[in-house]
Amino acid sequence: MNLSEIIFKGYIPIVLSWLFPILTLFFAVSFEPNIQIGIFLLFLLAIIVGMLIPGIVISWLIIGLTTVGAGILLFGYLVIPVNDKVILLLAFPIEAFLVNLVSNWLLMWRSLGPDIASIHRYREHYNLDTKLLTKHNAEKVYSKEITAIKSYPTYNLFMNITEIHWQNWQQYRQFHSDNQRKVLHDIAREIKRTRLPSELIYYLGDARFLIISYRVDENTQKIINNTTQTSLKQTFKTPAIQFKYAMQQINYDNYDHFAYFADVYKHLDRVMETDIITEYSREGK
Repeated sequence: MNLSEIIFKGYIPIVLSWLFPILTLFFAVSFEPNIQIGIFLLFLLAIIVGMLIPGIVISWLIIGLTTVGAGILLFGYLVIPVNDKVILLLAFPIEAFLVNLVSNWLLMWRSLGPDIASIHRYREHYNLDTKLLTKHNAEKVYSKEITAIKSYPTYNLFMNITEIHWQNWQQYRQFHSDNQRKVLHDIAREIKRTRLPSELIYYLGDARFLIISYRVDENTQKIINNTTQTSLKQTFKTPAIQFKYAMQQINYDNYDHFAYFADVYKHLDRVMETDIITEYSREGK
């Protein structure tokens, strides 16, 4: 049972456990005061029993009390209208059953508390559509590498940051919302296939993929990036799936310009926006 099913199955008993006594008491306004008090006490007993007694015990209790009550009301010498008898018979078992469902649901929800927190942490670190680590992890790794570049200048450390953006993903989602997740998964799979084992690939959200490459020289990096671009272009030939690319090498000479992940993130966005403007200018000519 998934989380949405648990929530849905809990809401129904909650609503009914409130709605049933309200409607019953509203219908019982015209009854004798003694009958009204009896119905109210039955509801009160049902709430207490439903919250404190296990479901199996309640089932036997309902069967026993309903049988005794039916015997007394239907075959005894109590002069009570039929409608009153029916409500007196049904008030306790129905309300006790509903309250017990709510109680069990609350216990189940409480037991899921640690699991829900784990699920949120998992989703924060891992994207299920692309099977990739998320921006949260990319920021941590990037920060550590910047610290290493700054702390050990003699090591000549550097890293290449490559971003791949499915630029028209929002338009695609409007017309193919059910298929977008599959496309993201296929894009991630194709990127993984064309990259080096040592490269780290992340999904940043909004159809953005980030690749961190350690100490790969510029010419080799361009070859790898070209291979990825060619592969994506051949795999996704539809005009609805188009990509933009940007890359930045970070070393000791320029790390202070990209001290934070947000800095390089904005820089890559500007590079891709500049490429778009350049392409439009060429098409205009």
